[in-house]
Amino acid sequence: MVNLQATSYDYIVVGAGAGGIIVADRLSEAGKSVLLIERGGPSTWETGGRYAPDWTEGQELTLFDVPGLFESLFAENGTFWWCDDIDALSGCMVGGGTAINGGLYFIPRDADFTTDAGWPSSWTSHAPYTAKLEERLPSTDAPSTDGLRYLEQVADVVGELLDSQGYTQVTINDDPNNKDKVYGYSAFDLIDGKRGGPVASYLRTATARSNFVLQPFTNVLNVVRDGSTITGVKTNDTSLGLDGIVSLNENGRVILSAGSMGSSRILFRSGIGPSDMIELVQGDVTASANLPTEADWISLPVGYNVSDNPSINLVFTHPDVDSYNNWADVWTSPRTADTVQYLANRSGVFAQTSPRLNFWRAYEGDDGTTRWLQGTARPGAGSLTTSMDYNETQIFTITLYLSTGITSRGRIGIDSSLTALAIKDPWLQNDFDKNTLLQGINDIANSVGNVSGLTLIMPDNTTDANAMLTVNNYGTSSMCSNHWVGANIIGDEGAAVVDENTKVYGTDNLFIVDASIIPSLPIGNPQGAIMSTAEQAAAKILALAGGP
Repeated sequence: MVNLQATSYDYIVVGAGAGGIIVADRLSEAGKSVLLIERGGPSTWETGGRYAPDWTEGQELTLFDVPGLFESLFAENGTFWWCDDIDALSGCMVGGGTAINGGLYFIPRDADFTTDAGWPSSWTSHAPYTAKLEERLPSTDAPSTDGLRYLEQVADVVGELLDSQGYTQVTINDDPNNKDKVYGYSAFDLIDGKRGGPVASYLRTATARSNFVLQPFTNVLNVVRDGSTITGVKTNDTSLGLDGIVSLNENGRVILSAGSMGSSRILFRSGIGPSDMIELVQGDVTASANLPTEADWISLPVGYNVSDNPSINLVFTHPDVDSYNNWADVWTSPRTADTVQYLANRSGVFAQTSPRLNFWRAYEGDDGTTRWLQGTARPGAGSLTTSMDYNETQIFTITLYLSTGITSRGRIGIDSSLTALAIKDPWLQNDFDKNTLLQGINDIANSVGNVSGLTLIMPDNTTDANAMLTVNNYGTSSMCSNHWVGANIIGDEGAAVVDENTKVYGTDNLFIVDASIIPSLPIGNPQGAIMSTAEQAAAKILALAGGP
């Protein structure tokens, strides 16, 4: 832990996740003094984490290093990796969401950065920044260090199912723009059989620089404002400076990278956003003391325009599939041969998280809008309710996500306890989105008979009516994918929170670089798009006049 008393910085970056790590690395690479503040603690062994199952003893591995332990994050008794004041699964540790997600890594399409997708025209040439990302963090669809694939029976079975619908098998990231009726082995940002992502790449290079400081276990409550100028950040740790305040150097800048909910809450607590949210802060005895006067509140649509993938699980059985006992034993009593193999050379089942195959299909809606369906197939099932008899050793899941093109929007806010949450759900707010998801479910269900031995057990009836009931009864709160984008949308003044340089409107030196500025859902799990966004944002911020 570094003593920050009386230390000021050119840049203070709040949140060590997909956006914050990359922008902090690029800023420090440019010679700027950078403080990266993370509210949580270490994750992987490299970051100082030590939380691991007994079977990894003697190895430099933690829960967050071993990809095959991914499902344990949702079943293991520990919960310190989840933020306790956000009403959604959100990673509070070094790496943020990249430390606890499935590692799926899809290179964004050109169409993900177009004006049609909501981006300013100055953002549409994403290719150089995506190329920089790929250079630092290549993708792989065979993460085991021996180059072999494991538990791929699911991919074989689902591939046969999709072949019967006219899909084509591809290597997903070889042609990112090809996302209609295609499938391929899941692509990851895993490195050398371990969790990779920005922690094992960008953070590693940043940490080697003397002008970079990572400060964990520190919660930024609000930015410190003098009208439109940000002078620093207020934290919960008074040992870091007077009243917990860390200051900026002359012409310094603050960059919020705390995620859609975290960054939005910091804005509310700083007097930036809709008045109904700031008034909730005003009603909190402690937080209200740090609010600027009402005359200095900045009215912006913080928390609006939120998208997330509505998702629904279909569960199947097939005699060729190994459910891997639903991943239930990987923490306490895993298969010995698999742990021996992994500990020897980081190969085998444990070198990969649970997904085995991904697919996409475009559907034209009755409103003339094209919406994409994404599927992720994996051994096992997180939850299962069925009236059918089944062999639990043969179960697997296809999660269907409604993706790019959805028109439903929600809203993120806070409650009176200042917990961040969705105050309007973003899932299936209109029949066009809902009917597209139903069509995708029916297309899968109606093709089950094309694969010998394949049985759909949840839902346990394949009629259109039952598919409708599945969505209606599933509950939209169960559809959350935690792929929140859009809460601090980039765009034109009056309709957006940040401008084309990611600077918050109404401020001189406050920026946001995380998923919340992305105007609409990208084609796949969003971390690839988030990291490309961070590369481009870092370049724009450095090029912007008036900085340190």
